[in-house]
Amino acid sequence: MIMKVIIEFIVIVIGIYLAFRLENTREENQLVKLEEKYIEQLLAEAKLNQVELQADQDARRVQVSYMRKLLDAQNRTVSADTLRTAINRLLMLRIYSPTDAVFQDLVSSGNLGIIKSDSVKQILMGYRQLLSRVPVTEGQDIRLVEEKIEPYLIRKQVLSLLNPFRGLDEIQTTNQQRDRIIRVLLDDREFIDLIYLRIEKIGNVIYFENPLQWSLNSLIQELEKELARFQD
Repeated sequence: MIMKVIIEFIVIVIGIYLAFRLENTREENQLVKLEEKYIEQLLAEAKLNQVELQADQDARRVQVSYMRKLLDAQNRTVSADTLRTAINRLLMLRIYSPTDAVFQDLVSSGNLGIIKSDSVKQILMGYRQLLSRVPVTEGQDIRLVEEKIEPYLIRKQVLSLLNPFRGLDEIQTTNQQRDRIIRVLLDDREFIDLIYLRIEKIGNVIYFENPLQWSLNSLIQELEKELARFQD
């Protein structure tokens, strides 16, 4: 009788143990699948941001090259079409707006710890740190346009003539009129100094956002390694 009770007790204990093991295994498998899902989503998000940032940096470099054409026009002949395009680029603003829905979900849900790779987490945190500095650098460039360049053009009463709203019948400026305005502006030392400042500010944005690109590239490489590990 005692032996039967002991055997039944052992069977119950083994049953409970196996149930716990099965439950733990099931939960571990769910966590692994959830981690893989986050890795896939982080990778897709990082690639989107990489494309966006590259487009921004390329556009800024084109801006700088056009603004140098404005400066070149003081000493050599530059085509009127190029100068008109350069004026448009002088006032153009680019703002890096990354997608971060996956990261925010990881943080808000408390699932950031589910990412096991220390390298991924380290690079991700480094990228977020660099990202936090972007508004400061871009803000300096934005303020230059909004607080210096546009007010200057308004004071000269040419802003609406250089950049009229398309389809607005009240302001119709011919290319010849715009060309004359640009030539007058290029004879003004204050305008030249504003061009120099804009080149400097955009250059700063390019310089300080380069590490952001490197960080994104590293993050993508690490995420691809992690994803390959899941697929092996």
